[in-house]
Amino acid sequence: MTFAVVSGTGNWVPSYSFLYIVLIVGALLTAGVAMSAFSFYDDYYWGDEEFRDQLRFHPSNRNSSNKKTRKV
Repeated sequence: MTFAVVSGTGNWVPSYSFLYIVLIVGALLTAGVAMSAFSFYDDYYWGDEEFRDQLRFHPSNRNSSNKKTRKV
């Protein structure tokens, strides 16, 4: 399988198979990043009500020194 065709002027022209490989690898990387962000959001935000409460602004918790630690 040839990945490049060199023309007479010296320009590098990638073959269609190389472009498809780059497209597929890029799509897989994009999907991996999206799934990682979604799984973090699902596990640590929606699955943990105490963590969501810590992220919210409560005036009563403003100067509190004994914050609850998050369960992992």
